[in-house]
Amino acid sequence: MVRIRRSGFSLVEVIFGIFLAGLCATILAATMTVAQQSRERANLNNAAVSLAQRQMEAVRGLGYANLTPDRLLANGVIESATPIATNTFSFNGVGAATANSPALLLPRGQGRITIEQAGLDLRRVVIELRWDARGRQRTFRLGSLVANL
Repeated sequence: MVRIRRSGFSLVEVIFGIFLAGLCATILAATMTVAQQSRERANLNNAAVSLAQRQMEAVRGLGYANLTPDRLLANGVIESATPIATNTFSFNGVGAATANSPALLLPRGQGRITIEQAGLDLRRVVIELRWDARGRQRTFRLGSLVANL
């Protein structure tokens, strides 16, 4: 007796192939949301780092002698010469259409600059940014020393 060989797939093979394709699609769809959230978090962190670096360069560019509230206000680095805490000033930029505005770049973004006398002819400058990321408070701090040379 001669057997006739048929080409193609059996019903079981087709169902198994569809099952595998569906499983791969489900896994891919689940990872897309995680990737989206990770990308969003990374973009906010990059914006915060960039903003803090720009602010720090603006402060350091003024020099040791100009690290007073009045001079920082006159140069547009802070919003008010009145401290919001000890040696701490705000630079939220609400209503300002500048690239150095935490309120424009970060969700509920707030910026602070703290300037302290670290030693004789040496001041410590700390830039702090705070923002909300999906209901969680995030903070980034950048510090530097400015000397009177």
